[in-house]
Amino acid sequence: MTLKHLEALYWVWRLGSFTAAAERLHSTQSAISMRIRDLEEALGQELFDRTARAARLTTKGQELVGYAERVMELMAEIKARIGDPTIVSGIVRIGVTEYVALTWLPDLVRELNARFPRVTLEMNVDLTLSLLDKLRGGEIDLAMLPGPIVQPGLRNISLGFVEFAWMASPALKIPDRRLTPRDLDNWPILTLSKTSNLYAQLERWFEESGAVGRRTDTCNSLSVLASWTISGLGIGYLPVEHFGRDIRAGRLRMVDVTPKLPDLEYVAALDRRHPQPLAQSVAELAVTVSTFERRTQLPETQSGSALAAVAARRRPAAKTRAR
Repeated sequence: MTLKHLEALYWVWRLGSFTAAAERLHSTQSAISMRIRDLEEALGQELFDRTARAARLTTKGQELVGYAERVMELMAEIKARIGDPTIVSGIVRIGVTEYVALTWLPDLVRELNARFPRVTLEMNVDLTLSLLDKLRGGEIDLAMLPGPIVQPGLRNISLGFVEFAWMASPALKIPDRRLTPRDLDNWPILTLSKTSNLYAQLERWFEESGAVGRRTDTCNSLSVLASWTISGLGIGYLPVEHFGRDIRAGRLRMVDVTPKLPDLEYVAALDRRHPQPLAQSVAELAVTVSTFERRTQLPETQSGSALAAVAARRRPAAKTRAR
C-alpha cells in the first residue's frame, strides 16, 4: 500500500468517478482502476460496491477514506511547512474572478513562481457561483472572489475592499445631479451575469429602492461591460480605480446615485473539510500581494453583507428587472 494508492481512493471518492480522479492525478482511468485493485488486494477488502453504477464506497472503503485523507494532509503539510519551498512540487488549482485577474494576479503568479519554482499553477477565471461549485467539487483548491462567502465548511481570508460606482458615457447625457435607483429606470443597466455576486447585490439594491427597471443586460466579462458602458449602451457598475484613466480621459463619467452600495470585499475561500497546505500558502501570499484596500477587521472575515447570501443559494432573478 502506497501514497499513490491512497490518493487514487481519495480522489475517486471526492470527485465521484474514476475518470475525474484520473484527470485530477494526470493519469488514465485504467491506471487508477489498477491502483484501487492493488489496494483492495493488499487489504483483502472490497473498497467499492461493484454493483452500483456510480463510484460508491463500501463500509470499509468509507472507513479507509478517512485515513487516506489524514495521510494526504499530513504529507502535504510536511512538504509545505518543513520542506524547502524551492523543492516543493505539485499542482495548485486557483480559481479567480475577472477583476482579480485584471489587477494583481500577475504579481501573485510571479511571487509564487519565485517561491515555489517546482509547483505548477492552473488558473481558472470564472464567475463567483461557478468557482464555488468547483471549490466544493474539488476541481480547484482555492478561490479568490467577492465575498465573504457564508457556507458550511468554507474559510474566508480577506484580500481587501474595492470601490465600485455607477458610470456612463457622456453621450448618454445623464443629468449632473444626485439620482436615486428609481431614476436609473430611464436607462438600460449593464452588469455581470446572474452567477456573479455583483448581479445579486444590484438586484437586491434595486428591489429595496422600489425600482422597476427598464432593462438589465448582462455579460460574464467585466472588460466587455466596460466597453459597452463606454459605447453608451447603458449605465455600468464598475470598479473606480481600474477605470480611472477612462474617467480622466472623458470616456466615462461617474454618476452620483444614492444610497451608495457598500464596497465589495474580496476573499480567498478555502475548503476547511479538505485543507490543502499549499493552497493555504497561496492564500497567505495573496494577502501580501493584493492591491485592494485593507481595513481593520478579524483575521477571518465574519461579515454578513448582502453579498454573502448569494454563495449559499442561487437566488432567482427579480422579474421586474429581467429583460
